Amino acid sequence: MTSRNDRPEDPGEPLRDKGFKARKREDHALVLIRELLASLDDLPQVRRILRELGRYYDPVLGGAIVEVGHQRQIVEALEGGRREEAQAVIEARYELYIKDRAHLGRGEPD
Repeated sequence: MTSRNDRPEDPGEPLRDKGFKARKREDHALVLIRELLASLDDLPQVRRILRELGRYYDPVLGGAIVEVGHQRQIVEALEGGRREEAQAVIEARYELYIKDRAHLGRGEPD
């Protein structure tokens, strides 16, 4: 049994989680962006991931993490064999997305 401050009465007992705020939650948009960067050789997979990323609203940016125009730019670059261009667009959107999240604990996981 633990006391009110969540310290175990038995020194061998591990500390309990402090609740929802103490748990590190994975940012699914970051997972999708990493998956997107790893899938640039698979155009159908890229399109699927882009559609999903387009559903993620970013209140800091005031729109989708990867908006329709960016999606089109990425797909057209890949179709034209310009992988580096597509990667640069994705990385630019990624940087904008994580830029203001460090203070919220939502930056890159350690």
